[in-house]
Amino acid sequence: MFIGVDHGTRAIRFANSEGRCYVIPRKEAGGLTPSEIIDRIREAFDLSKEEVELLALCYSMGDGIADIVRIEDAENRGVISQEGAGLHIGGGTNVFDAVLAAKWPAILLPGIHDRSDVDPRMKVFSHGASPEKVGLAYKVLKDGKRDFIISDASSNVVTIGVATGRIAGAIDAPIFAPGLLHGPLDVAAIRKVDAGKMTANEAFTRGGILRKRGLTLKSCTDEEKEAAFEALALYAAMELAAMGVLLRDLGAAEPALYLAGDPAPQISGRVSKLVGREVLPLKSCDAALGCALIAEDVYGGAREVLGLRVDGRVWR
Repeated sequence: MFIGVDHGTRAIRFANSEGRCYVIPRKEAGGLTPSEIIDRIREAFDLSKEEVELLALCYSMGDGIADIVRIEDAENRGVISQEGAGLHIGGGTNVFDAVLAAKWPAILLPGIHDRSDVDPRMKVFSHGASPEKVGLAYKVLKDGKRDFIISDASSNVVTIGVATGRIAGAIDAPIFAPGLLHGPLDVAAIRKVDAGKMTANEAFTRGGILRKRGLTLKSCTDEEKEAAFEALALYAAMELAAMGVLLRDLGAAEPALYLAGDPAPQISGRVSKLVGREVLPLKSCDAALGCALIAEDVYGGAREVLGLRVDGRVWR
């Protein structure tokens, strides 16, 4: 069996290459021991009858590695630092440790950053996308698309562009569009950071469309939610259009357009109107499924995935 793991902002999703999906909220995963997580995965995928041939794991920002590597070969879990842009809950760390403890054959996917083999112009930014966006992109690639853009619009907005089957670049959440919860630092936030009223990471995690107003999806009214989704649709459309400039310059004149994230079904129609083209919503477990498909193809001998090199030690 091949399994993929999506380390998302609010949940950790597991899928096998046949599309079966299992979800653990990140806060819940943070309270589980590695052995409890292993038991849940075994039960969810009935591993008493099958063995894990290869598992593909996403962890945090994935900025400490540029290639697909064996999990045991990744220093510091494949990240430069735990002090990243976002909230550290611990659920992903527990899942990482559970996979190690289970001794399942596993590979770790990299994020997209300034050491990735992407368009050189996109390397101005230190970070473009976390590893689960690689999983999303691979799912779309396996569906038959070679030129496409995915905007993952939910708590954050992160957009990735693929031209001729290779990742061309990505726009990370602190760079451009605010999501519902997190967002880039505007002038007011920079002033508050400089004045010592909050840290830069606090400014980022409070910079989203709702959280700027002290709201969450649970606490806001229907009118406030509708207004938030309208803003989210606008920003997702703007990022899709912006990434389209890069892909057009690389010869992909009309890439297929996709939305990911929990609000995707609600806002895809509005985003389609804004960009003037059809934008299709992806399913919540598509990133984990894409990771499982990566595991399957790497097991079968794939030397690169979306332009990302597979480390030679994977086959030792």
